[in-house]
Amino acid sequence: MFTDVCQLCSRRAGYSLIELLVAMALFAIAALGLSVGVAIVSRAGVLSDHFTRATILAQDKLEELAARGGARDDGADEPTPGFSRSWTVALDDPEIGESRINVTVSWEGADSRTIALTTVMND
Repeated sequence: MFTDVCQLCSRRAGYSLIELLVAMALFAIAALGLSVGVAIVSRAGVLSDHFTRATILAQDKLEELAARGGARDDGADEPTPGFSRSWTVALDDPEIGESRINVTVSWEGADSRTIALTTVMND
């Protein structure tokens, strides 16, 4: 009787080729999904970094123009590689004695983007 049980166990021990193929296919699908997720998160991190840098560059120019006082002119520059910045000053807009300052920062890369900050200052 003991030998009958052992023979039954030995015939069913291990995995069949189909079970292994199904397991490998499921693992491949899961690994592909994870790799796509990692790529998306990585790209979002780079985009977030560019938005943060562009916002800081625009804010720096706004603060510089505010500190300058009376003579504010339109202009453009390239503060860091890959980023370009331009600004316009509209005198007596929205009211007399006030100036509207628009600062636009653009960058090139996998996806080119632009941000713009606007403020109003007393002259």
